Amino acid sequence: MESLAILAVFLISLTVLGGPISLVLTFLPKRLLSLVVIKILTCAIALLAIVVGIMLIINVNSIGALIMGVIGIATGIIAIYRVIKVIPKL
Repeated sequence: MESLAILAVFLISLTVLGGPISLVLTFLPKRLLSLVVIKILTCAIALLAIVVGIMLIINVNSIGALIMGVIGIATGIIAIYRVIKVIPKL
């Protein structure tokens, strides 16, 4: 039972922390990491946050899961938008 709780915490943290982390990666200066690495990491983490957020919203019937899923989805979409539209212009 303890491993199931750890798995649940890991899945929830993927969406709650993954979305904002991917958004923060889009604001990193080019000198710190190369642009390709920033784009790949941001897209991977954001897509993971979006998928897990959608799974949380669909499968769990609580207001907390809805809020956590929306946070992950919203920040993941904004991060992917910034990768596509804003970062190539830098």
